[in-house]
Amino acid sequence: MSDKYICIAGKNQCAVDIVKYLLKKKHKKNLFILPNKSDSGKDGWQPSLRKFAKNKKIQIISEKNLKKIKNIFLFSIEYEKILDVEKFKSNHLFNIHFSLLPKFRGCHTNYLQIKFGEKKSGVTLHKIDAGIDTGAIVDQLKFNIHLNNSAKQNYMKLMRYAVKIFIKNYSLILKEKYKLKKQNSNKSTYFTRKYVNYQKEKFINFKKPSLKIHNKIRALIFPPFQLPIVNKKKINKSIFFNKKIILTKS
Repeated sequence: MSDKYICIAGKNQCAVDIVKYLLKKKHKKNLFILPNKSDSGKDGWQPSLRKFAKNKKIQIISEKNLKKIKNIFLFSIEYEKILDVEKFKSNHLFNIHFSLLPKFRGCHTNYLQIKFGEKKSGVTLHKIDAGIDTGAIVDQLKFNIHLNNSAKQNYMKLMRYAVKIFIKNYSLILKEKYKLKKQNSNKSTYFTRKYVNYQKEKFINFKKPSLKIHNKIRALIFPPFQLPIVNKKKINKSIFFNKKIILTKS
């Protein structure tokens, strides 16, 4: 392990918890942190990865310098930039994506899974290639989406599963003893960042079937970012029971 380095790139509690785990495993000397540019170094609704790294005296590295390291094992966990693999000397670049690939490649994965009424969610650990979330899969962890779970509740679960899948696989990856499974592009779906405008989406149209309305409402329940609006009131909870929607207004 002394000749190998780990970089955790990304944000939020999931990235911080993964770094905590690596510190317990005595990887501090071989560890780099690549926070998102939007990370100001202050805790918000989620802890700052940049702040955590500074407090623990873990080296923060730029993407430019990271590209020069041949023996780096990079793990992207909610990292905001698309990595250009051709500019990296290392071939050990991995991402933890918040969907069951090949479905829901790209952006808004949590929102769209709930809006479209998916019954299962999960995380995918995959290699980063030249495409967007198209790399071969190392592992997946699945869980059921409860009919009345909100987007925020689902996201918090996705973060916990991101930590689980990392812990399960990182040692095999460092030893290069993992197996890869090619994605089936025929079953893929992809969504751009522009696909969803939350400011427009938050106003609910009640002309659709009740279950679709419920799914859209709970997909928009994600404080502090947004809440759906019904009759000029913000909604913080939606329950679907006996084919009827029960709303709680904030």
